[in-house]
Amino acid sequence: MTTTEHHLPGTTRCASCRAEIVWATTTKDKPIPLEPASTPHGNLAVYPLDGGGLRAVVVQGPRRDAMRACGQPLYLPHWTSCPHADQWRNR
Repeated sequence: MTTTEHHLPGTTRCASCRAEIVWATTTKDKPIPLEPASTPHGNLAVYPLDGGGLRAVVVQGPRRDAMRACGQPLYLPHWTSCPHADQWRNR
């Protein structure tokens, strides 16, 4: 199966490393910075919210595998690649 890279709309820049990011909201209504490009290693499904914005939902195990198998784009949180991620933890 060929994986197509998808890009989320509405990029901005990380305040620390200046990489492109996209802001979403978790299921606990917390903001989360995302890598804008999908990846086969992703664990977040992203859905549009009514009224604008994006919802990021963690997917694991068989559900993640099934989403990957049918081509659903999955994303990673930006802190997996940000060299300054430790500065932002527990804020």
